[in-house]
Amino acid sequence: MEEKLREKFNNADAAIEIDEKKKSETLLFLKNKIEEKQPSLICNKRKLLLNQLKYMDKTIFIYHLVICVIMLPVLEAMSRNGVAEKEIVITSVILSGIAGVISIAEIGRIFSSGIAEISETGYFNVRQIVAFNMFISGVINLTLLSVGIFFVSFRWKIEILRIGLYVLVPFVFVECGCLGALLMEVGRKNPYIQVIVGAFMIILFYIILVSDSRVYSAAALAVWGAAFVFGLTLLAAQIGVLFNGIKKGEIICMN
Repeated sequence: MEEKLREKFNNADAAIEIDEKKKSETLLFLKNKIEEKQPSLICNKRKLLLNQLKYMDKTIFIYHLVICVIMLPVLEAMSRNGVAEKEIVITSVILSGIAGVISIAEIGRIFSSGIAEISETGYFNVRQIVAFNMFISGVINLTLLSVGIFFVSFRWKIEILRIGLYVLVPFVFVECGCLGALLMEVGRKNPYIQVIVGAFMIILFYIILVSDSRVYSAAALAVWGAAFVFGLTLLAAQIGVLFNGIKKGEIICMN
């Protein structure tokens, strides 16, 4: 059937006489018109950045900044009350875990809003929005965690490497758990699942810290370091899967 249709089209085309003069004139006309048109950028990088800042949902970032604001007074109050090292480490782990949950919630909100597919076909690009949110969140987290680590290290006389690992390992693993939930369709449709996963991991770290004092020993520091490297590797792989899924349209179309 297909061959017969192709044959009919070929026969019909063969019967049409092409005026080579008019063909050349038309091609020349189109060429001149194309050359007259000067391509212009709809939006330069600076304007794109400003528009992202203007139209992005700032609610989650406000929550993120609130944690930054209340963190230092809480740590200062604990310092004045003579809180022991173990309690401050546990508090730091909980605060860093909450920061990790909010970081992924900022990204998850893009998909749970139900308009990710529309965003991809409209003015904004979903990958740009996600990357921009990750960048802003990363800057806030880096500032938040760095200030907390140096403050605790100075006030409680704890080595920066130790308190840094105690804070960063839970943060990274909580982000891995929440991002893993985000990569699942059910996790994108229901943002509370990401929060539940993050809360579960924070509680898990809390139980580990209060149940066994050996986790604070010098010998355990190597384990914390290995866990940090593993967590970073897993997080990088998950981010790669997320962006690859957005590029292919799988995550957006399933949203």
